Amino acid sequence: MDDGRTCPACGSDDLQPSGWATARRAVCGHCGRCWEDGGRGAEVDSLGCPGCPRRGTCEACPTPLAESLTQRHVLLDGEIVEIRPLRYGDRFELAAAFTGLSPESRRSRFFDLHDELDPDELEYLTNIDYRDHFAVVAILPGRPPPNGVGVGRYVRDPADPALAEVAVVVVDDHQRRGIGTLLTRTLGERAVGTGIRTFVCYVQWKNAVTIDMLTAEGARVLAAEPGVARVELDLPDRVDEVPDSYLHRLIATFAERARLLGHLLDAEPAGRGH
Repeated sequence: MDDGRTCPACGSDDLQPSGWATARRAVCGHCGRCWEDGGRGAEVDSLGCPGCPRRGTCEACPTPLAESLTQRHVLLDGEIVEIRPLRYGDRFELAAAFTGLSPESRRSRFFDLHDELDPDELEYLTNIDYRDHFAVVAILPGRPPPNGVGVGRYVRDPADPALAEVAVVVVDDHQRRGIGTLLTRTLGERAVGTGIRTFVCYVQWKNAVTIDMLTAEGARVLAAEPGVARVELDLPDRVDEVPDSYLHRLIATFAERARLLGHLLDAEPAGRGH
């Protein structure tokens, strides 16, 4: 910037306008830290700044929100998995992982054989606000990139802030390792902490085994669209008091569907092309 201000973190004078209100925020081109009031104010967390054209630069620096929501776990086979917020920069790996899903996984989770995610879908899935649209990824840090193996997300219903649509996907080669359970638990804990009380998922009626299991577990199973059931699950006040297996059985087996994109992309529930 031309007023002589420097980055409070590294001292560089390479401060550049950023964010929605470009006159009020500045990102350092040297260290990637972003600041309110052009460098005079508090630090801005890039995970809470969706839409900024410089977001990729900001994400080069770990943020307080990202660090507080990142956890490492040991899987049953001893491998370490990291569960962290999805970043805008993950969009290319997300696209590659989608194309790598088997036809069976794509059919069961997305209701069709959609071959790839287009640019608008990728933008929607990765440029998120982390409150009404929240997503986490599972990373295997001991492996070379690309090492993402799963993603979970929820999208709050704008008409009912206590309700959110949820979906979890784990790539084929890493299913049945407990990764889906960890993603599900993280989503549940975050949702309850932001006032969400009910998760909604969708499953094809022809999947009778899943429907019967959901009904037996106490979920509400309703007719949604031809061939599709709407499943509602009330979250407990404290997610950490509920066994992981319960939430995972009720969520991770649901088919992820295109309306998770569609009803926010074009404001109508038609179409299932994820």
